[in-house]
Amino acid sequence: MARLALLLIVLGFGSLVLDLFNMEFRVLAWAEDYQPWAGIGIGVLGVLIIVIQALVGRGKKAEAATKEAA
Repeated sequence: MARLALLLIVLGFGSLVLDLFNMEFRVLAWAEDYQPWAGIGIGVLGVLIIVIQALVGRGKKAEAATKEAA
């Protein structure tokens, strides 16, 4: 899941930079009319996936620690 999130971050925020040079990723050619908002949205989605994954992992560690202590 982290690889997907990283891919979304690179594609999303990378498309913002490429848009400044009138270039685009072929994968995101459909979103040319929606830039820069599409790039921002895709990049933020990737960041959210990583944050949610970290929070879920932290919750599982805390739950395991409380079970061991009991």
